Amino acid sequence: MAVPYALIVGLGNPGPQYLLTRHNVGFLVLDAWADEDRLAFKPENARYSLALQEPDGARLVKPVTYMNESGKAVAAWLDWLKLTPANLLVVVDDVALPLGTIRVRPSGSPGGHNGLKSIEAAIGTPEYARIRCGVGAVPPGWALEKWVLSRFRSEEEDAVGEMIGTARRAIQCCQSEGIAVAMNRFNGTASADPSTQLEG
Repeated sequence: MAVPYALIVGLGNPGPQYLLTRHNVGFLVLDAWADEDRLAFKPENARYSLALQEPDGARLVKPVTYMNESGKAVAAWLDWLKLTPANLLVVVDDVALPLGTIRVRPSGSPGGHNGLKSIEAAIGTPEYARIRCGVGAVPPGWALEKWVLSRFRSEEEDAVGEMIGTARRAIQCCQSEGIAVAMNRFNGTASADPSTQLEG
């Protein structure tokens, strides 16, 4: 049986200067998954990304278009794989969520996120699944762009690591048990035990 989400896209910016920034949480989740499975991302220049294929058939994709043009890569993959937005799951950072928390949703508005705006514009709909990963609210006196391009502080690293692991488990749950179960189980916490049921 095919997995529900055949295209899983982590959003971020390419280049070492962006590696551990808040805006690159989507990349970090997919990188951790690839490391766990001992797989490597390879350039897919025709589809503006780094990508790999999981044994279950799902494609893991990191657009190299920079955040504001993420939709170019997503649309190219959907077209090439003959998929619809219903087959798409996006992992993205969110300044509206406390650091370390995640929120699984079957669809939604971009919420001011330029990567999600680009995807919606490119594929023509907001009806695709996403996992939002909290990177903390913009501090007073900070511009949004400066905050999301800042690196995580050393005292935040444990919470970020837990969140990455939780997002990974949430994706697995979406694939094996469905997004409704994942929402109930994982929304609002970075350390959700798979046996714990939480209100979405």
